[in-house]
Amino acid sequence: MNLQPIENALGEEVLAGTHDSGLRVVVVRKPGFSRTFGVFTTNYGSIDDRFVDPKTGAPMHVPDGVAHFLEHKMFEDERGDVSDRFSALGAMSNAFTSFTNTSYLFSTSSQELECLDLLLDFVQEPYFTPELVKKEQGIIGQEIRMYDDDPSWRIYFGLLQALFSEHPVRINIAGTEESIARIDPEVLFACHRAFYRPANMVLTLVGAIDPEAATARIDADLAQRRDTWGGTAHRRKPFVDATIRARTATLDMDVARRKLLLGFKEHELSSEGLAVERREIATNLVLELLFGRSSKTYERLYAQGLVDESFSAQYSGEFDFGFAAIGGDTDDPDRLEQELLRAADEFARNGPDRADLDRIRRMSVGRFAGQFNSTESVALGFASASMRDLTPFDSLHLLRAITPEEVHARGKALLDASRCARSVLEPRAESTS
Repeated sequence: MNLQPIENALGEEVLAGTHDSGLRVVVVRKPGFSRTFGVFTTNYGSIDDRFVDPKTGAPMHVPDGVAHFLEHKMFEDERGDVSDRFSALGAMSNAFTSFTNTSYLFSTSSQELECLDLLLDFVQEPYFTPELVKKEQGIIGQEIRMYDDDPSWRIYFGLLQALFSEHPVRINIAGTEESIARIDPEVLFACHRAFYRPANMVLTLVGAIDPEAATARIDADLAQRRDTWGGTAHRRKPFVDATIRARTATLDMDVARRKLLLGFKEHELSSEGLAVERREIATNLVLELLFGRSSKTYERLYAQGLVDESFSAQYSGEFDFGFAAIGGDTDDPDRLEQELLRAADEFARNGPDRADLDRIRRMSVGRFAGQFNSTESVALGFASASMRDLTPFDSLHLLRAITPEEVHARGKALLDASRCARSVLEPRAESTS
């Protein structure tokens, strides 16, 4: 495999290429850094519950939570816990599952190539038995119960279940205790076979690692796995989930203070990665302008006692879904909702303050450049961008090029009260006594 340099305004030494198997590889050389960070990501997440098995051609509809369950099970094989082998190499290992991706990672200050070998091997070599699956069901069941006791997690998914009627983004990434009880080795093998294929994955290495030595290890590993080369599962068709399922979702828990999350559902969807990235960048600028810690809205709401440090505004969006979630702890959810909608309406009428936009843009560019001081941030950034067939430098270009008019239009399109729902968390009666 031949890696080619990627020119960039930051002067970073970035090499990238695609193996004959379809695996995309990015190496960011940082010779002065003591640690190397590697991340192996598959374009497979919790929303991929329906697909066509590439081996059998059979349509599959798997239980909720399989992607997350599979991530857990990949760390155990016939030799035991893979994490112990990373520790023996002096490395830290971890993994995480999102709506759309699953990533496996290591961080080390020595034996980088041996860590790379182990990463490539365990992620591509599934090992599942009924006994191990049964044990994992108990472990993940405890994790699900733990999240069920987390007020922030509950109100977040309460909002998604109000915003979305059909899209699987509304389902807890870990599934439910009932859904994971239906997972067996056959389901796990089918999902691994469908999505853990080189053409559906990206490998990113950042730090003091020799690119030639790394690519030699990658070539040697993939040469043994020709049966996995090329192709991936045919995913479900994108959901057309345009309507709001419910205007309000109300939960009660043992909390001291009420919570509000106000959500706005995306309708400007696209199957083109650059358009999705542009939409996300413009949206983040809108949310920072309107609701960031330096915004007039936040200062006013904080002075009125309607919000505290828990307040946030975030956006999540991919090819066939998107939403903004705004809110936090508050004594008066109704009044806070009114104030947030008023701020959105004022933005729609007046547009962004250009001086504020320039300030936030400069701050965002500075934050982007600062991320290159962290091997982890760089590796995860390239992995995420690769899933949209982009690099982080494309994001930097979009950030610099976006106009006030585009930011204004983005805010008007997203912050539409007709596509809005709210999730409210109320203290149980006995919690207030």
